[in-house]
Amino acid sequence: MHHINSPELLAGVSTISLEIVEDLPEVDVIISPIGGGSAAVGHCLVAKALRPKVEVIGVQARGAPAVYHSWRERELQTAGIATTAEGLATGQAYYTAVKTFIDRMDEMMLVSDGEMRQAVALLLRAAHVVAEESGAAATAAAVKLRERLAGKKVAIVVSGGNMTLDSLRRVLLDA
Repeated sequence: MHHINSPELLAGVSTISLEIVEDLPEVDVIISPIGGGSAAVGHCLVAKALRPKVEVIGVQARGAPAVYHSWRERELQTAGIATTAEGLATGQAYYTAVKTFIDRMDEMMLVSDGEMRQAVALLLRAAHVVAEESGAAATAAAVKLRERLAGKKVAIVVSGGNMTLDSLRRVLLDA
């Protein structure tokens, strides 16, 4: 059984949404990375239950778009994996996540590895946060959507601190 089908995991990661709404009660938008989709499912269920008008935007790596294509096509898809963002390197979509996204996710988008690397550098420079590429995917999406998000209260989920020194060096050399 894949972890996305685990009620315990979904309950645990859903607490992220609870914390967002408690800390930022007037949140307008939550942007979350999507690998298998468990955390983003939590945002679609919990955040929207507590704040029905919140917009949830999911972000997947352009080099591993199985969930994105499943959401758009409204049926499960598989896709090749060609990304350095290990946490988003999902070659197949899972029913629980995709069904929830079809019913409740407002938007889903793809970001490139280069955009994620730029977001890693931005997070390091601006917030002094070290995130791996997959953890910086939501930040990359926010940068792409900055004009549309202007004036809104936005929660950007930064997850994944598994950045190795070699990976960080490569990102910083590109920055």
